[in-house]
Formats: sequence, structure tokens, C-alpha cells
Amino acid sequence: MQLTQEMKQALKVIGKGGSVVHLTTVSNEGKPNIVAERFVTAYKDAYILIADMFAQKTKVNLNENPVGSISVAHPVKGRSWVFRGPCTVISHAASESYRWHQVNAGEVLDEWGDWAAKEPPDEVPPDIAPPRLAQRGLIVLKIDEIFDFKGQVV
Repeated sequence: MQLTQEMKQALKVIGKGGSVVHLTTVSNEGKPNIVAERFVTAYKDAYILIADMFAQKTKVNLNENPVGSISVAHPVKGRSWVFRGPCTVISHAASESYRWHQVNAGEVLDEWGDWAAKEPPDEVPPDIAPPRLAQRGLIVLKIDEIFDFKGQVV
């Protein structure tokens, strides 16, 4: 499955008064973990990247069950989708030559490994901004299925 230009654009407006994005993972015992995400983008037409800032429960769930879902919701603009597929975490400690599907660790970390410097969040007031964002790597979702919010396969 591949992302359309409209889907890619919806993923780019996160944190700027646009879409709301949530990553959902599930443990082997069926316990879900849902987290709102700010640093997210499309990658190579068939992947979605999320900065791993502090994703402890997400990582535990992905170790047990490597499937995740990402929802994008901007109903006013009709941009509402769920992307589902296998996920992995590529940490800064990964070998530059490590590959997962069509994603090369060295390339993706060079481009997106310091997200806060590349795309600083402009909507966080200075009095509550963290002193330093600590990105540990990237969460990568390979898109196998895309649904709209009516449950229709796109």
C-alpha cells in the first residue's frame, strides 16, 4: 500500500493546528497502548516515521507483537485514516547498514534522527518547553493496510 499526496500532507501538519495522530500497539495479552505523537512524517511512500522520544510501553508491546496502527484525524478537512502494519524501532545504536524492509537505518537516522532540530515545535510555549528533547531513534510503520473512519479499505 502507498500513501497518497493528501495523506502525506495530512501527516505534515501535526502540531500546527492540524491533524491529531495516535499510535496504537497491543501487548500479547491484548492490552493496548495509545500515544499521541507530534513528530511524524511519511517516508518512501509506504512507511510512516515517528520520533522515539520516550516510548517505553510502545517498545514493550512491539517486542511482543510487532504490529501497530496510526490514526490521523482531521474530520473538518475529511482527512481521517488508519494505517496498519508491522512496526519496528530503529535506535541510534543501530548499525548504519541495518535494513528493515526498504528502510536503511543509516539513511533514515541521518535524515530524521534529530527531529527537534529539523522541525522544532513552534506551538510549545517557552515556559513549559522541555530543556532538551531526547530522541532515542525512530519508530517505523510499514503500511500494509489503510482504512477510512467508516472502516472502508482505501
